Amino acid sequence: MLEMISYSHIKTWLLLMISLTFLLFVYSNYFLLSGTNAQMNLGSFYRYSSLLWLLLLIYMFKNPIVIFGEHYLLKNMHLNESTEFLVWSRKLLKPVEEKDKVVYSTISKRIDFIISDIQILQKSVPMLTTTTLTVSTLSKNLIIPKRHLEFVFKYYCHYSINDFSNLVKITYALSLIKEGYLDSYTVASLGEKCLFNSRFTFSKNFKKFIGISVSDYINSTVKSKLFSVRAVV
Repeated sequence: MLEMISYSHIKTWLLLMISLTFLLFVYSNYFLLSGTNAQMNLGSFYRYSSLLWLLLLIYMFKNPIVIFGEHYLLKNMHLNESTEFLVWSRKLLKPVEEKDKVVYSTISKRIDFIISDIQILQKSVPMLTTTTLTVSTLSKNLIIPKRHLEFVFKYYCHYSINDFSNLVKITYALSLIKEGYLDSYTVASLGEKCLFNSRFTFSKNFKKFIGISVSDYINSTVKSKLFSVRAVV
C-alpha cells in the first residue's frame, strides 16, 4: 500500500487506518490511567472498537479496489485475461473526436475504474446467465450514464458493444465446456444457457471468435484429454 501511496483513495484509507490506530492508542491509555474501573472501561472500549474495525475490514475486503487501487486491479485483470482475446486498452485507441471531448474531460480520471467495473461484471456468473451485456444493461447495473459507456467502448475497447457482448457469452460457454457441461447437455442447450437466440447464432459466434466450430472444438478437447491420460499412463 505504501508503494501505491500516489493513488488518492489509497492515501485516504491508509490515513484513516493510521488515525484509528492512533485513537486506539490514546484512548486505551486514557482508560488505563483514568483511575477506578479502568480495566472495565478499557475492556468495553476494546469490544466496541473491535466491532468498528470488523465493519471496516469487511467493507475493504468486499471492495478490493479500496486496498489495491483501480489501476493495480485493472493491470492484474489484464494479466489474467485470456491471451486469445485482447479486449481492453489502457490507452486511447484513436484520437478523441471533437464531439466527444466534453465526455472525455468529464470521465478521464474514472476510465480505469469504469473498465474494471465492466470486467468484474462480465465475469459474474449470475449476470451472464440472466442478462445480455448491452449499453443499457451495463448502465443500469453499474449506475453509469450510457453516454459515458459508449465513449469507453468507442475509444478503449477493441470490440464493438455487440461483439463484446457475444465474446463474453462465448467465453462463458468455453468455461462451461471445460467444466463438463456438454457431458450432460446438448450444444443447443449450451447456447441457450449463454443467452444466444438460437443454435445457429451460437455456432456462428463461436466460430467467429474461436476460429473453429463447436463440434471441432469439443473433439479437439476430448483428444487432448485422451492424449494427456495416455501420457500419464
